[in-house]
Amino acid sequence: MILLFLRVLVDRAGFGAVIGLALLGCFLLLLVFKLRLPKYLLFFSSIFFLLIGYAFINAAVIHGEPLYTIRGVIRYFSYFAMFILAYYSKVSFKQIFLLYTIIVLIESALAFFQFLFMGMPRPSGTFINSNHFSYFLVPYFSILLIVYKRYLPAFFVFLLSAFLGGMGGVISLLLVLFLFLSHYARKWQKVIAILIFPIFIAGAGLLMQNRVKELTDVTAISERLAENKAGGGSSLVWRIVTWKLMYDELVEKDGLYTGMGLEYASLISPYFLESSIREPHNDYLRILLEFGLFGFVLFLYGMYYGLFKLRKNAIEQSSSYYYALYVALAAIYLGMIVGNIVVLSTLWWLFLTIIAIMHKEEKQIKSKAFV
Repeated sequence: MILLFLRVLVDRAGFGAVIGLALLGCFLLLLVFKLRLPKYLLFFSSIFFLLIGYAFINAAVIHGEPLYTIRGVIRYFSYFAMFILAYYSKVSFKQIFLLYTIIVLIESALAFFQFLFMGMPRPSGTFINSNHFSYFLVPYFSILLIVYKRYLPAFFVFLLSAFLGGMGGVISLLLVLFLFLSHYARKWQKVIAILIFPIFIAGAGLLMQNRVKELTDVTAISERLAENKAGGGSSLVWRIVTWKLMYDELVEKDGLYTGMGLEYASLISPYFLESSIREPHNDYLRILLEFGLFGFVLFLYGMYYGLFKLRKNAIEQSSSYYYALYVALAAIYLGMIVGNIVVLSTLWWLFLTIIAIMHKEEKQIKSKAFV
């Protein structure tokens, strides 16, 4: 929990890799002297290890920068390490959610301070940018709404996301709201939701006026695509044009099937794409760029499997906890269309910690029932 808290606090300072190494160090020590990983978990994670290993070797061979490529290996392996450490920890769901709440409150206070006293139009607290903070709020919003039914705090979280200016984050929260209403809400709640939904939209529109105005140049997309001109337009327009340029470069370098290796789509990478000055802001394209079509198909299967398992557990156990995680994951997948979420360690460390704790508590309940 301490490392998780520190990881959020140092996100903007750029010490994430240091915290990641500390996490992996703790994990390896415990793995050698104490932990025994379940065989089923090793079996399912072996595909993940092989894929990361392949992308690392591929990048090292193509670009000749193995030391930098290890950065990506550390990031992705830290996700697995965090899951395992959380699974074997004595931390409960209530405790991790309390930590989540403390982090959100601290980051919110910092964001308002940056906006009011530092003149930042899109504050982000200690996160690298406001989009990261916005996506970090998605699981929190889902748990507040579905597990604890704290509707007013959830509404304030939605407004906070809109205040941060992240369009992808707001759309993700709207999906959470829609899935909540379609599954859990009673008829009278759905009627009320329909009546107050314009308030959500009006609040988001008021807080995101500049972002909404940017969408007026969407009609210029075809022209910009023809000219391969990404800059000078709205965030949506430059994203779409940039995606085309990146894909064209991937095909030109014969990397469509095999990928160009780990960290190829990372902005600070010494072998970053030549066709852009920004990261893809599309995780599906990022996976295609780095892992190729084979890795992309495996990634999609992993996404489906994760959603399937969470939804299955939610239905079989009538669990609002699992449904909240299912909804949050679906919303994150939606945000991946326009975001760099797959490399967002702050989000995945916390989200995987919650899933691991839920899995652990489920196992404990089953073992007690068996006895």
